[in-house]
Amino acid sequence: MSKNIFLPAFGVKPHFLVGRNKLIEDFLDGLNRPIGHHMRATFFKGQRGMGKTALLLEIADKATQQNYIVARVTAGERMLEEILQTIQINGEGYIPKTSKRVKGVSAGALGFSLGLTFSDEVDKKYGFRIKLSMLADELNKYGKGILILVDEVQSSGAAMRELATTYQHLIGENKNLAVAMAGLPGTISLVLNDEILTFLNRAHKVELEPIALPEVELYYSHALSEAGKSITEDLLQQAVKATRGYPYLVQLIGYYIMELTGDEPVITQAVLSAALETSRLQLVENVFKTSMKDLSQGDITFLKAMADDDVESSSKAIRERLKKSNSYFQQYRLRLLESGLIYQVRRGLYAYTLPYLGEYFCGEL
Repeated sequence: MSKNIFLPAFGVKPHFLVGRNKLIEDFLDGLNRPIGHHMRATFFKGQRGMGKTALLLEIADKATQQNYIVARVTAGERMLEEILQTIQINGEGYIPKTSKRVKGVSAGALGFSLGLTFSDEVDKKYGFRIKLSMLADELNKYGKGILILVDEVQSSGAAMRELATTYQHLIGENKNLAVAMAGLPGTISLVLNDEILTFLNRAHKVELEPIALPEVELYYSHALSEAGKSITEDLLQQAVKATRGYPYLVQLIGYYIMELTGDEPVITQAVLSAALETSRLQLVENVFKTSMKDLSQGDITFLKAMADDDVESSSKAIRERLKKSNSYFQQYRLRLLESGLIYQVRRGLYAYTLPYLGEYFCGEL
């Protein structure tokens, strides 16, 4: 059986990251800007399955090639310790053997007992900000900057606040630091709206959008050909259209096409139909149910009120179906916009962010 080149798993990078080249190039270009430039602090926000983690993984690989020591962590209360440890591990190999510190040397003079390992005095006496500053200074001697990547941003807790204020403080001291964070739209908004962290609103913010279908077509055509599979133009277009540009579905549909084709060299209509059906069922289980588990009944009712429309729903139509006051409509409209489950197409018109969500509410999936 041919090796399956598609990888529809959360938290990993597919063999080829399609449709995100411009975003990656822009971020890497930001690393060449002056310290403190807004492009060196970026928030990537998007719904589940939009490829946030895959994007950070690709940025990590590329930034390493641009002389950055990368610390990629998942948001949480222990992330500050993990950031420091990851920088030490990833940066150790760039410290020449001749610069290794001999244990017992005054911490006040050097601060390191061996390579990037803090002396006992520093380790006990100082906190995250001083230690990160020391690592930045030491790595800068060898032409290295530090890039911190935070995935699955959850809230503006104590660790997030300390990371953000430390970043602000250290770039003020001209330390070569950059940061990128990724999370759901609602949680990113909570961080940006934290009264202690309002300066983060000056950071660069990127809303991850669906992949352009022509790029999906090129990807499928090349990937299937490389795998030794033949597909007609009609079936290829069916597969491409079915993805709706949603990164998770791009990988999922490709995966099931490969799995169901097996060792056969030709992709048939039967195989494609089965792949599409299985992919949509997986979409419901892995994305829809997870995305809606924390929604209120009012949120669900609002989403269902949009299901009768083909693509876009007008404010008027939604209000009429809800049979509620305008204040009720506005309350749930704002909640769902912030959650990222709907977006404003233009004034007075709204649409689902997740593909097939309307069909799901209509019982068609």
